[in-house]
Amino acid sequence: MPTITISDKATVAPATGVVQDFSKTVTYTVTAEDGTTQTYSTVITVDKPVNNGTVYIGNLDGNFYALDALTGAKKWEFKTGDAIESTPTVVNGVVYFASWDKKIYALNATTGALKWHQPAIGISESSPAVVDGLLYAGSESNGFKAINIATGAIKWTFDSGLIVNSSPTVANGVVYVGASAMANTANDKLYAVDAKTGVKKWEFKTPDGGPEYSSPMVVNGLVYVGAGGTLYTVDVASGTKKWETKPDVGNLILAGPVVATGLVYIGIGKKVHAFDASTGAKKWEYETGRTIDQSSPCVVAKDGTVYRYQWHGAVVLFKIKTLITMTHFYSLHSPRLAGIRPHNPRNFSSGLSILV
Repeated sequence: MPTITISDKATVAPATGVVQDFSKTVTYTVTAEDGTTQTYSTVITVDKPVNNGTVYIGNLDGNFYALDALTGAKKWEFKTGDAIESTPTVVNGVVYFASWDKKIYALNATTGALKWHQPAIGISESSPAVVDGLLYAGSESNGFKAINIATGAIKWTFDSGLIVNSSPTVANGVVYVGASAMANTANDKLYAVDAKTGVKKWEFKTPDGGPEYSSPMVVNGLVYVGAGGTLYTVDVASGTKKWETKPDVGNLILAGPVVATGLVYIGIGKKVHAFDASTGAKKWEYETGRTIDQSSPCVVAKDGTVYRYQWHGAVVLFKIKTLITMTHFYSLHSPRLAGIRPHNPRNFSSGLSILV
C-alpha cells in the first residue's frame, strides 16, 4: 500500500493509500492545479531466492526446523536431545548448530539428514563460526574448540576450564573470543587465538567481568567487546587496550557492539549508545523505555549500506535497493542471511537463519 505525497491542490490517480499489484507496472497520473498532468510508471521487483529459500531455526524443546522462506511451510525437522539456543550457521549446503545435549550438529541443509555430530563440545550456546574448513564454537565447561567440518573431528581445544558462550569472530587467521572463569574472576579475558593451531597470540584481562556473552567485533585493526559493564577497545596486533568506557553504570553489556561510519553502537539496559570508534567519546544515547540489551544493533547508513555483526569481522553486508522513492527493508529477530551470525544470549530463544 503506497503513500504518495503531492502538493496541496494537486491530485493523483490511482489515489494514495490504495493497494496495488506492483508485480506489474502501475502508472500514476498527477494533475496539477493548472490542469497539466505528469505520469509516473512504477514497478517493484523482489529478488527470488537464488538458493533453496529456507529459514533455519531451533527451539527449546530440542527440535530444529527448516521452513520455506516464502510460505512458512515446514520442509523438515530434526530432533536433538535438549534445548537449542545456538543460532545456526549455513555454509555450502550444510547447517551447523549446537544443542544443550552437549553436541554440535552438521545437517544437510536441503534434506535435514545428519552428516555428523560432535559429542565433546559440552553444553553450548555459542553460535558456530565456519571459516576455511573449520568450525569454531565455545561451551559452558569444555572450553573453546575448532572442529573439522568435513569429518566432525576436533582439530584443537583451547582453555577447557573457561565458560565460552560468546560467539567467536574470525579475522585474518585469528579467532577472537571472550571467556569467563568458573571460579577465579582474574581469568575473565578476551583471547586472540591462531585459527589453524589454537595457539594463543595474546590475552586481555577484563576486570569488570567476563566477556562470555558479548561477541567481539573486529574493525580497522581494533577489537570491540563488552565485559561486565565496560566497553573495551583492544589493538588486534598487541592485545593492548586503546580505550574503555562504562556507558551505563549498574547494567551489564550482554550484546555485541556494531561499528559503522566511525561510531560504535551498542544496546545496554534500556538505552542505545553511540561512541566515537577511535576515542570512545560518547556521541549520544537514546532511552527506549524497555530492556534492549539482548540484541545487537543493525545500522543503515545514509547511502543504504547495512552494517551488522558477523563472524568473519567485516561489517558491510549489502545495500538496500531503492526503486523510485520506495525502499524495501526486512528486519528479523536474530537473523541469519547467508552466514550472518548475531550474538545469542543465555536463556533466550535460539536465533534464526535464512538461506536465500
